Amino acid sequence: MLGTKKLNDEQLIDAIKKGDRNALLQLYRDNYITVRNYIINNNGKHEDAEDILQDATIVIWEKIQKGNLILTAKLSTFVFAICKNLWLKKLNKLSKQVDIDVVNTENLSEKQEHFSKENLNIVVDMLGQLGDKCKDLLTYFYFDGLDMTKIANLLNYNNADTVKAKKHQCFKHLQELFVNQYNKTDFL
Repeated sequence: MLGTKKLNDEQLIDAIKKGDRNALLQLYRDNYITVRNYIINNNGKHEDAEDILQDATIVIWEKIQKGNLILTAKLSTFVFAICKNLWLKKLNKLSKQVDIDVVNTENLSEKQEHFSKENLNIVVDMLGQLGDKCKDLLTYFYFDGLDMTKIANLLNYNNADTVKAKKHQCFKHLQELFVNQYNKTDFL
């Protein structure tokens, strides 16, 4: 056990390899402030920092257990590099979601009156290719104007966040179907 003695990098790695939970806690605590400050300064929240550091701690634990951890710098430097990479991936993913959810889909949520009958038929045809769950979800959101909570209740999803994630997946699939079947010149 750790007790009150703080372990150096080598001792910490050895303790983690032996399954010492307190060593993992020390690893987490030793790096929390640095990771939290980085994430908060880069559009994140305290909860994001906790999640990212937990994920990094798991990565390090796995590397230690498999014998794949080769340190060429301090352990804290390695932890920070993992956290930074995980956070940048998350920001990139969120950025792509915002691009699709806000830019592309907000235009579709306007009243369908601006669609020509032919274009509306194309959209209905594309929705039919998605499958019932996606078709219902997208129809409720874009054509009926229902919010995520109401859709969650109608389609038996756990909550509004689940609906939002599923809507994103369904819209992405719809987008792929559309791009594969039509060219820009088809609508000019």
